[in-house]
Amino acid sequence: MNSLKILSPTYALSLTTSASSALQLVPNTPTRAYRVALVNTGTGTAAITFGTTSSNMATPAIASTGTGGSFVLPPGMIMPLVIDCGSPDIYVKAISSGTNVLYMTLVATE
Repeated sequence: MNSLKILSPTYALSLTTSASSALQLVPNTPTRAYRVALVNTGTGTAAITFGTTSSNMATPAIASTGTGGSFVLPPGMIMPLVIDCGSPDIYVKAISSGTNVLYMTLVATE
């Protein structure tokens, strides 16, 4: 079983029903980070969009039916979900169906 190596501070993004601005996740080690660990707290569903720059990022959306094109996290998470973003330049935009805090940390597997 692989363990996670923490590569950045933990970012806390307060979410509402309006999309957040793009936030760059910056590692605090020389190791290049391609993965982000995410935990969505609160009672609302969170939709997340990733990009390699802050410009031209899609606005995240929570679909009422079908697919919305954003990565969706359930409410009340107690364990992180790790996503491979494919690039060391990671920007995040998020929105919620309620009022939540989204915690994000850059990680690597060991």
